[in-house]
Amino acid sequence: MNTRSNYLLKVALAFFGSLLVTFLLVLSSNVQAQSNNGKDGDPYRVEHFQAADVQSLNVQTSGGHITVEGTSGTEARIEMYVRKNGRSLTSEDTDLSDWKIDISHSGQSINAIAKRKNNGWGFFNGNNHPSISFIVYTPEEINSNLKTSGGHINASNLSGNQQLKTSGGHIELAMLSGTVDAHTSGGHISGQELNGEIELKTSGGHISLENIDGSLDARTSGGHINASLLSISGSLNLKTSGGNIDIAIPGNTGLALNLAGTFVNANIDNFSGKIERNKVNGKLNGGGPLLSARTSGGTVSLSFH
Repeated sequence: MNTRSNYLLKVALAFFGSLLVTFLLVLSSNVQAQSNNGKDGDPYRVEHFQAADVQSLNVQTSGGHITVEGTSGTEARIEMYVRKNGRSLTSEDTDLSDWKIDISHSGQSINAIAKRKNNGWGFFNGNNHPSISFIVYTPEEINSNLKTSGGHINASNLSGNQQLKTSGGHIELAMLSGTVDAHTSGGHISGQELNGEIELKTSGGHISLENIDGSLDARTSGGHINASLLSISGSLNLKTSGGNIDIAIPGNTGLALNLAGTFVNANIDNFSGKIERNKVNGKLNGGGPLLSARTSGGTVSLSFH
């Protein structure tokens, strides 16, 4: 092997070696962040606010989880948890001088924000950084904006406009009404008892939904979609590139059907339109809101309850 070939081989090995180190550090950081949704041991910090003064919530963290639960109490409470190397830390264990922490009340909004002051690459000291998670108890009627780059998001018992985004975690939703806009790049989305305008997107996970009432836009690039609907008051759009779609709807529901996949399993009566092995288009029970379910690499199944 000549000198140039040796040089190119060394460059390639160094490149892939750096990629491996980066992957392992990111994986370790995600594992560290994914423990009990951030609640383990005593909180690092707790703040209380009058519930009557709170109408909106803004929560952001770089590597931890976010949990928001609506309550009927007279106060709103924010609990901040700090974890490192698998254990929970208190203010006596560590300081957060390299973090910008904002837990505050401004007007009718409360904020819980944790950001590292220096977001450098950190290839060789990623495990030295703690993860910061928030658990928030708020009034049930509230608008929220929740963002985390590496953790899960849980939201329950809320009414209003909820916006949720995580780059690497799962999203769990329960007992929400109003508008829900939830996005994750690498996790699953599960929801139950959701009522209103619902938009759910994930790049690499499954979507599982039970007792849904309203309109629904659910999309994933690489997972299955399972959706059980109580009633339908708006259009339904379900799409995946690489999984199956299973939909359960109330009997005698009037819909405009647009179903397509490698195979469509739909045993339907009172239907006018076109039924083929891999697609169904037409009116069910006289027509109604649009139900579009499309997959490029799986089966679409429609059932009734």
